[in-house]
Formats: sequence, structure tokens, C-alpha cells
Amino acid sequence: MSIVIETHNLTLYGCPMHYIKAREFIRPMAVDETVLLEVNMGDAVDEVLTSLRHDGQSCEVESEEASTVLIRVIKRV
Repeated sequence: MSIVIETHNLTLYGCPMHYIKAREFIRPMAVDETVLLEVNMGDAVDEVLTSLRHDGQSCEVESEEASTVLIRVIKRV
């Protein structure tokens, strides 16, 4: 299990900026490093998960709060 290096709040961004910001945070990371992304509940969760997985990253929902979700991303490529 990799250690989380950072947590980023993406709740202020709408589509497609939450994915673009997530990709910017992940780009400089080393392979197998982990980051947590906080996104708004709803479509943003599916969009970020689908897009980052399409990019080759490993993603899963870490936890859910009333209005936000934490997504754990492990850089794979």
C-alpha cells in the first residue's frame, strides 16, 4: 500500500476543470505515489474516476461525506 503524499480539494471546480486539475496534480508524481482528491458528490465523482482510469491511473472511492467524496488515486503511468 502506498503512502498518501497529498490531499487536494477540487470541490470549487466544475466540469471539466476538476479532471484537468486532478491530472495536473498527478503529472509530477512518481509512479506508485498516492494522492487523495476531494470532489463534489454526483457526476464529478464518475467523471474524475472514469477519466483518470482512462489515463491509466488506479482510482477508487476512499470515503463519502454528506456532499463530497474522497477519491484515492495511485499513479500507474
